[in-house]
Amino acid sequence: MPQNNSILTKDASIEDVFSVIKKTIPYIKRYKRVLLFWILGLGLLGGGVGLFLKKDKRATFIIAAEQEGSAGWDGLLAQFGLDIGGSNPGGIFEGESLVSLFKVRTLIERSLLKPINKNSDTTIAQRIFPEVKGSEDPKFVGLKFGLSEYKKNKLHDTAMFLIYRHVTENLVSVFKPEKKQSFIHVQCDHPDEQVALVLGSSLIETVTQFYVESLTKKAKHNLNVLKLEADSVRRVLNDNIKNTAQYMDLNINPLTQMARVNQNRSTIDLQISVSLYGEIVKNLKLAEIGLRKQTPLIQLIEKPHFPLDHVGWKIWQTTLIGLVLGLLMAIRTILIRIKQSEVISVDQ
Repeated sequence: MPQNNSILTKDASIEDVFSVIKKTIPYIKRYKRVLLFWILGLGLLGGGVGLFLKKDKRATFIIAAEQEGSAGWDGLLAQFGLDIGGSNPGGIFEGESLVSLFKVRTLIERSLLKPINKNSDTTIAQRIFPEVKGSEDPKFVGLKFGLSEYKKNKLHDTAMFLIYRHVTENLVSVFKPEKKQSFIHVQCDHPDEQVALVLGSSLIETVTQFYVESLTKKAKHNLNVLKLEADSVRRVLNDNIKNTAQYMDLNINPLTQMARVNQNRSTIDLQISVSLYGEIVKNLKLAEIGLRKQTPLIQLIEKPHFPLDHVGWKIWQTTLIGLVLGLLMAIRTILIRIKQSEVISVDQ
């Protein structure tokens, strides 16, 4: 190999570079078997590793969550004495809280118990469970996760926990690329493209449903109360209309005022019922509009399409790493042999 006085520096010229290469060529020819052994050997090893490495397909979903409240709308409804609640009461689902919602065990398990496709009874949990660490335990033999076979017991809970842990650690990742934006990325990795796509879709659907139900719970409660009140007042109104018509059908002496008391009372009750029913119907329509305004609160911006993106190490990448490592090992071996030969020559 070149001596220390031939080592290139930052001030080296082109002639110095060619001089070093010229002095290195004899060593390359001398130790070409060592170079070929290490470079080709580790290169082939790297290619073999890349060939047998697990190859996942990634389904990436982009969703947007509504973060801003509807203060103006709430103020308008407050003028009518109606409170349907804010779009995000207490801000419990803002920012990272919404991202954490995708990692809740209850919601993930609910997503896993959905069918793998519309024409199949096989659930996502049933498809994933064989690849979960610990599923080979004899106590899980014959365990089913179909909607009809699934039972809420200790054995199923243990199996579902293993699937949940496998999903959160290896299959699903949820994050916000930009904290100032409301876009959330949901990524699902799996060797089977269909499983990756269905798992992501099911999880987003489950979280969206829970999210909407949580934020519209108060508005739905108020709407149901108004519907009950409207039905009750409507029945009273119908009774008052009937009673008023009956009293008006009576042939009453115009000079007898006491006989008109019940008729006048029925007329007043009818007027009150009409006015009250009109106000309730108005508030009912406003509540329905407010509820529609809050739904949906999560919108799917982008959905993956086949073929899905490949993730993980590719064969050419592992082969290149093997070649580089082979070159380094070859240089190290050659330097050791040169050093040994120099020591032997000095001793002689």
